[in-house]
Amino acid sequence: MKNIILIGMSGVGKSNKGKYLAKKLGWKFIDTDEIIEDKYKMSIDNIFSKFGEDYFRTIESNVIKEISILDKTVISTGGGAVTRAINIEYLKQNGYIFLLLGKIQTLADNLNKSNVVRPLLKGSSDLNVKLEKLYKSREEQYLISSDVIIHIDEKSMEEVCKEILMEYDRISKLFSSCGK
Repeated sequence: MKNIILIGMSGVGKSNKGKYLAKKLGWKFIDTDEIIEDKYKMSIDNIFSKFGEDYFRTIESNVIKEISILDKTVISTGGGAVTRAINIEYLKQNGYIFLLLGKIQTLADNLNKSNVVRPLLKGSSDLNVKLEKLYKSREEQYLISSDVIIHIDEKSMEEVCKEILMEYDRISKLFSSCGK
């Protein structure tokens, strides 16, 4: 069984939806940011501050390479994982990639409810503008990396997860009939 990989901007709920899916399926759940924080004993924000984004992206790629070989796993990636093509190559070897997509206002609302610091979004007086700019810089990478796009706006977590599972079933059957 191929893994379910969740990609998308901060604020789309990759971690919450990933945990829910994993529990529903009886699979493992992995959040790449949590793995990095555990491994390096520091927050993502501190890693960015102390070593910079490029260093963080290298760590992230190493973690993605390690976990991509697992089976029956729901993997939640950091919002910028798509910025390195090698990450997508690793993840596609044993998984289907679901892009969770939401309106900028939905992301901002979700982030405002969260207490997690997103290094690339902090220090902005207008979160919506910062999110829009960041999304535009990654939009093409998100779209070309994904096997399926799932819109999250005005849907409950259960509705989004049900849609992911239906699409997972559909593409699993499609690829198995093609011999892939």
